[in-house]
Amino acid sequence: MRKTADVVVVGGGTTGCSIACLLARAGAQVRLLERQNVASGSSGASPGIVRQYYADPALVTLAADGLRIYRHWGETVGGDCGFRRTGFLTGVGHGEWDATRAHVERLRSIGMALSLLSADEVRHLCGDIVIDGLAGAVYEPDAGYCDARATAHAFAEAARSSGAMIDEACGVHRVRSKGGRVTGVDTDRGPIDCATVINAAGPWAAGLAATCDAALPIAASRQCVVIVQIDEGTEAALPGFSDRHSGFYIRPDLPGQYFIGSLRAEDSSTVDPDDFERRMCDAEQSRYRDRAAQRFSRLHCAKPIGSRVSFFDDTPDGNPLFGADPRLAGMFVAAGLSGHGFKFAPVFGAAVVDWFLTGRVRDELRAFDVGRF
Repeated sequence: MRKTADVVVVGGGTTGCSIACLLARAGAQVRLLERQNVASGSSGASPGIVRQYYADPALVTLAADGLRIYRHWGETVGGDCGFRRTGFLTGVGHGEWDATRAHVERLRSIGMALSLLSADEVRHLCGDIVIDGLAGAVYEPDAGYCDARATAHAFAEAARSSGAMIDEACGVHRVRSKGGRVTGVDTDRGPIDCATVINAAGPWAAGLAATCDAALPIAASRQCVVIVQIDEGTEAALPGFSDRHSGFYIRPDLPGQYFIGSLRAEDSSTVDPDDFERRMCDAEQSRYRDRAAQRFSRLHCAKPIGSRVSFFDDTPDGNPLFGADPRLAGMFVAAGLSGHGFKFAPVFGAAVVDWFLTGRVRDELRAFDVGRF
């Protein structure tokens, strides 16, 4: 018997699983196809940071919506996403202080839970911080992190419970079309007829799009996080922290453990997502740790105990591709997430449902329109 669905979602990361879950809850007949296993791509290695402060107010609104869902996961999705509230600091340089103050005041006026801390206030929160180069920081008390793999699996289980079919180890070879409209996909297990395809395949999204002559400017870049262990004694754990001046970010994990990532372009290289170095060498791990230790003295003796190596699916402007593809009716793109995907995954799922039911995408997402390239 020939397989059919209302919607085929390609890609089993947090974005694809969120979309499948919420479409199924809206009553659509959904099949999610994943070439390996749920969360086997970049989602499974994500540090899972959820916060809301951005320079663009539209991104702040989207990220705040995502954070709200993660904080109230049991009520909104079900299962466990592993959310832990830690707070988050974003370092602010002296030259950015006045503009940041004005921006934070605007965001606070629309209800965002943010505050701007002076250098002394940051020292009070993080006693061992070296404040050189920073005037202070933006503080988000409600921010934290999730277990990204658990999040994807919770979305997937909720999708199944709502009637969606999830086919793992099922690669998609081609999107079929006729007369300018999607008619289905060809897979490892045969064809599936459908009128709508959601391309949430991350760095593989460009290859899938090329099969129906709808090229996408997406490339994969290698991204690393080193995990370190320290003896903190009686010191309070650090909150999450992002420091573009020093080129790193950090978030706490288990007691005495921290994830440290890079914000420097030289630590990110374009790769083939099917063939790249998936281990951090000792020198890489030490470099990441030492960079963070220049800001937090407790990290000087931190011992690297592991790492996560994965990739971003990047676009030329560093923002996602999200929306209906104007070149092919029934094709919707949710890829090229450029490192933002985890924060926005619940929002993307809800937005795809809105589009599927009404043909419209919410205003804050229009900046991500596929046609901008």
